[in-house]
Amino acid sequence: MTNLQKKMMKAAGLTEDNFRKPKVTEIDRIKANVDFLAMLNGVELNEVSGDE
Repeated sequence: MTNLQKKMMKAAGLTEDNFRKPKVTEIDRIKANVDFLAMLNGVELNEVSGDE
């Protein structure tokens, strides 16, 4: 990142973390696919706790 970019970033109140891509785990991808398929099929999913 150049000095000008750093100055602009600080002027906008941003940090370098705002420009990093979030890390997506395989579990996150699977959950997203399940949610998407459920939405397409009109299925309502209920959250399940770990106690069951």
